[in-house]
Amino acid sequence: MNIHSIAWKSILRLQQIYPKEVGEICSRIGLPEKILLNQNLTLPIEVFLNFFIQAESIFDDELISINYSKMAQIRPNYAELLGLIFVYSRHLKESFKLLQTYINIELEGIKVLVTKHQDIVKIQFIADPIIEYPSLYENLCLSMLAAFIRSKRYAIKHITTKIQPSNKSINEKSVFNCPINFNGTETSIVISHNTFMKKNSIADSKLVAFLVSIAQKKLQQKQTQSNMIDRVETLLCNYENNYNNVNIEEISSQLSMSVNSLRNQLSKNKTNFRQTFNQHKLKRAKLMLKEGQSVKVISYLLGYAEPSSFIRWFISQTNITPTTFKKDLQS
Repeated sequence: MNIHSIAWKSILRLQQIYPKEVGEICSRIGLPEKILLNQNLTLPIEVFLNFFIQAESIFDDELISINYSKMAQIRPNYAELLGLIFVYSRHLKESFKLLQTYINIELEGIKVLVTKHQDIVKIQFIADPIIEYPSLYENLCLSMLAAFIRSKRYAIKHITTKIQPSNKSINEKSVFNCPINFNGTETSIVISHNTFMKKNSIADSKLVAFLVSIAQKKLQQKQTQSNMIDRVETLLCNYENNYNNVNIEEISSQLSMSVNSLRNQLSKNKTNFRQTFNQHKLKRAKLMLKEGQSVKVISYLLGYAEPSSFIRWFISQTNITPTTFKKDLQS
């Protein structure tokens, strides 16, 4: 799963405001700072999350995942297509209805759930469980969308996060000028129904319709490309416990296409066969670690001659050891 322009533009903005700190973070995670200047940058979610894991210590802020959109002065235009839809929709109800449909164009692996109860509306963020740090990702998405809401000068009643700060002196009032509930069971924003339905004075239905048509094309293109990855991963499942026999020639043959055609199809989705294969193995490795399998057993099932080889591969994919991953699951 990947992050697109909205996330990286916000980090670029953070870099402009805090160049020394962002430079140190990039150095720690092995990310060249110059890459942030790429307007069409697409990088794995894991890199984005690792950035904020390091940012917590660099900025000495346990709430960096909530506060960062305020620090980076995020505005809806950072999200380009989705941001413009948000700005020119008739009201927040329409904005979030469209975001629910198209948010994965920019932010993969996140679901937005909107529910109404009496005179309040709750906007909940739910990360795909395969993401390594789901609560962190939910907080970052919440921060972006809360910044969008506040950019319209709309009030937020309160936000809820799963964060349990160790510093008891942390102010229980968020940067969005509303109370923040810690140690919750969900990640959410609550606003009044009146705010949710408040008419937007600069709404432009024709522009929104045009933007939605573009978003629909992007979504269809993304789904078509993703289908090829899904087809490859389905075939890879047939090789479980026999991964040493996997190669691109064998997979392309089973798909009734040439090796070059398969490479081109995967390239359109900004990936390649090796990355797709590694992602498939990583999903399986994480699942087995969650189920309590030993590193020795997992190494054997994934085709590694020695556990040390598997551990080196796992670190190359996640920047942490399998043991650390298991400990993080328990914390």
